[in-house]
Amino acid sequence: MLWALLTFRLQPALSAGIFFELLWLDLFPAGTFIPPHGLLALSATLGALACMPEADMRLTALIIILALPLAYLGSWVEQRYRKRQNLSYNRLIIWNRRGVNHPYTPDRLVFQALGEMFALGFALYLLCASALLASGRLVAPWVSGGPQPTWSMLWIGACAGAILALRLPRAYALAGASLVLGVLLTL
Repeated sequence: MLWALLTFRLQPALSAGIFFELLWLDLFPAGTFIPPHGLLALSATLGALACMPEADMRLTALIIILALPLAYLGSWVEQRYRKRQNLSYNRLIIWNRRGVNHPYTPDRLVFQALGEMFALGFALYLLCASALLASGRLVAPWVSGGPQPTWSMLWIGACAGAILALRLPRAYALAGASLVLGVLLTL
């Protein structure tokens, strides 16, 4: 919604947000699990689409599909950053043992971590959005013909995450049977 307020375009922001939320509904952060960064994929998608106002639904669907691995890239980068932050934790323990006179104070560590997270997130966003934009502009002439997908088609595909979130074997069986039946009926 923030993107829609900034760009005054509600449609791609809301629809793409629904897609990514449905897709990763099953994966939620519990314990040390780092879920895919749906926000990175969504913001990179919206950034690329904002730079291509001429994009139709074929190109939009392609950009969304190309943005899916970016969520896992964001998760991997966060995992690496958390491992790097173990050094700051060690500095905090040293500060606690040596007393207040040590130069590594907790507030300094927190502000340093926040600055690093902002710089890392912004650089990752710029890299991902520019890669999506470049690939979208490269592929745009090749996807100009053919049937146009709709947002509801993309949402139906993303509902796999919602079905997986149910954690019921009968729901999995019903989804699989519906998929097989749908494929057989379209042949």
